Amino acid sequence: MATFTRSDVNWNKYWGDQIIEELVRNNTKCFCISPGSRSTPLTSAVATNTKANAVICYDERAAAYYALGHARATRLPAALICTSGTAAANYLPAVIEASVEQIPLLLMTADRPPELQDTGANQAINQTHLFGTYVRWYFDLGCPEPKFPIEALLTTIDHAIFKTLFPLSGPVHLNLPFREPFFDMDDQEEIIQYKLSRDKKPYVRNSAPQKKLPTDEINELIKNSPESGILSIGRVPSDSLDSIRILAAELDWPVFADITSGLRLGNKCPNRITYYDQLLYEELETANWATEAIWHIGFPPTSKRWLTFWEQKPARQMVWIADHSERHDQSNHFRWKIETDIGEFCKNVVNGLKFKKNKYKKKSNKEDWLYASKIVENILDEEVESNAGKKRIDEFCLVRRLTEIIPEDFAFFIGNSLPVREVDMFGSGGGADIVTALNRGTSGIDGLIASGCGFSAGLKQPVTLLIGDLSAIHDLNSFKIIADSEMPVLLVIINNHGGGIFSFLPISRQKEIFDFYGTPHNLDFRAISEMFKLEYHRPESINSFEEKFLKSTKKNKSTVFEIITNRNQNPKKLDELKNKLIKCEFRPK
Repeated sequence: MATFTRSDVNWNKYWGDQIIEELVRNNTKCFCISPGSRSTPLTSAVATNTKANAVICYDERAAAYYALGHARATRLPAALICTSGTAAANYLPAVIEASVEQIPLLLMTADRPPELQDTGANQAINQTHLFGTYVRWYFDLGCPEPKFPIEALLTTIDHAIFKTLFPLSGPVHLNLPFREPFFDMDDQEEIIQYKLSRDKKPYVRNSAPQKKLPTDEINELIKNSPESGILSIGRVPSDSLDSIRILAAELDWPVFADITSGLRLGNKCPNRITYYDQLLYEELETANWATEAIWHIGFPPTSKRWLTFWEQKPARQMVWIADHSERHDQSNHFRWKIETDIGEFCKNVVNGLKFKKNKYKKKSNKEDWLYASKIVENILDEEVESNAGKKRIDEFCLVRRLTEIIPEDFAFFIGNSLPVREVDMFGSGGGADIVTALNRGTSGIDGLIASGCGFSAGLKQPVTLLIGDLSAIHDLNSFKIIADSEMPVLLVIINNHGGGIFSFLPISRQKEIFDFYGTPHNLDFRAISEMFKLEYHRPESINSFEEKFLKSTKKNKSTVFEIITNRNQNPKKLDELKNKLIKCEFRPK
């Protein structure tokens, strides 16, 4: 594998070079590195490998979230490198998110050698199984030495990459203890002289396991499918979206597309009931419309009302289709789980439905749902029109206008807490068909700026990033990542001066303790934007925001937009919308 001119090589450097080269051969595209000395053999190997793309992140938490966003976009494992001690512990929040959302990550944590463990040595903690059950595989390679065969090192790296992807994508942890010296000595007689193999392929070729399509079960599903049902779509692989669109058209059922699905925005999803969430208010007749079947594809939905519907009003036929074996049904009413490739499932069901159509005449309640959704759309459009010129920005109207004007060459990364709910409820179906993503696995509000920047880098597309003020405060250091981003990042911060989501909870009426939840503050983001030389705008109306936003999309330059809103008005606005809907007739006369 390697040719030496002398036996006294620096084994730390040799292993570092071999590890990084093998990762490159495994098509690893992104190496996120945080500062530290113990990780020098890995860091220097990335720095000297011309095929390794390095991203330098000041802190490990942001690095991990950046890697998460990158891997989400590429569906390839991003690699993380850090020094020993609590540096590695900062990876944990992103590791949990990656585990729950099945995003591939490779964590390479440098460590102190065994003789320094439990001795009080500086920057030494027990890193064994540091991430517990949230990683798909853990392995400690031990200190580099000549008795450890290079073939064993390479097979370990190849297996680690394989485990990030199969049988269930997620994070893998390699712990790498290093003894000093990390560098070669300055004098010439200690310089390492060896050549890496010229082979461009991984040492071990791992073939992806194939999932067998359960043809008999799919035929049974088609045979027993009722005339009317609901097709529900959660987060699914992006390469399955076209197949799902064809299924939606052929099935001819109303489609409830979650914001995570990639089908909620834009106009390329047949039969989509864009505003199904509002139509499930229990006071509305639409919430009581019976359905014979619910087929859900992918990860769970965001809408709490849709989840509650599953629990309280389950259909006769409840079927969950996913490409993994994880248990995701919190309603406990889905009696049939089909694990298969989603694209192949859709193609087979479409073929079966075409055959069935020749025998049976289908009747769907799709038109009723579409009619009802159009009523909601008209009310929302009127609301935006009446608020567009006002000096006090209504954040629901702002989100609706934003989803109408994001250019089709931009991706869209959405923050948790209130922003995702606002986009899911109020996002327009009339804008561009854009790639959409968010960290919805555990719904944390930390690391969102870094995640959005990583997502942009992975896609090699500009991104619009919508988050709340507390999320921005959580990730201030990542303003530097925005400033360094090759792709423009348009950061839209909704600043309602605290935790806006808590204003919807009963606790908001208890004024004496609400501050513990609402976390009020009087901060703004102008100074931090200026610190990193980012263009900054604070528009005072929706029309002003639209004008400045559209100009920024053409500048090829990252920009921060801070939108000041009043969180106390949000519950009132929702009640006003609900009251308007209660007065509506939702079936065509």
